[in-house]
Amino acid sequence: MQIGKVIAVSAIVAVLTLLGLVYGLGMDTIDAFYIAFTVGSAAAAAVALSEREANLGVVSSATALLIVLGLLGPYLGLSTAFVFKGQTYTIEIPVEYIPWIMIGIVGIFAVGYAAGANVGRLGLWTLGTILSLFWFTVTDTTAQVLLACIVGVIAATPLLYEKPVRGSPMLLAALAAPVPAARTEITFDLSQVNYFGMLFTPILLFLALDPFNVIENRTVRELSSVAVLILVFIQVLSVVLA
Repeated sequence: MQIGKVIAVSAIVAVLTLLGLVYGLGMDTIDAFYIAFTVGSAAAAAVALSEREANLGVVSSATALLIVLGLLGPYLGLSTAFVFKGQTYTIEIPVEYIPWIMIGIVGIFAVGYAAGANVGRLGLWTLGTILSLFWFTVTDTTAQVLLACIVGVIAATPLLYEKPVRGSPMLLAALAAPVPAARTEITFDLSQVNYFGMLFTPILLFLALDPFNVIENRTVRELSSVAVLILVFIQVLSVVLA
């Protein structure tokens, strides 16, 4: 396994996350760096698992780093919280909870690896799902077009490879700790969003990427991929013509 690949991917993910949080959401630099470092560490673990011979040492080190970040987070004076407002609910996620969420995602990758899934495609599905959901939360036209295009690129990958050999079938709770009295809230208003529409793209994307190698018919995967591309085209068109 190439350690340089892990370092390069995690660094790129961290930098892009940092830029997106600071310039896209206007987040405080310290909070954004904390999240970027956390996401980069999770990316390192995912890349290490995606190799043909997974480097469990890298995965363990990245997970340990996430645990340290989660334990130290409440004492770093982080002041941002993500607030998701739906029609009947409001969910607030303080920044210091992000490492625990990332550990959960790494755990999903680990379970997928143990079950014989293609971790690379599982990672693409996770990324595509997150970006497709964020499309409904951002209001900037450029950001919406960019997110839709990235999802389209991810959806197009099944059209470029042959089906691999069939694989085998097959959270940590946040610790109570002191938090700042006042926080800067970054709110995502989902009260007017059709939840079925939000879940439609991730479901099709899962069928297209088939990370667990359970769909034997290649045509099903290709049709799912094309369906996502059509949805992306409609989303971009709706943004441009709005």
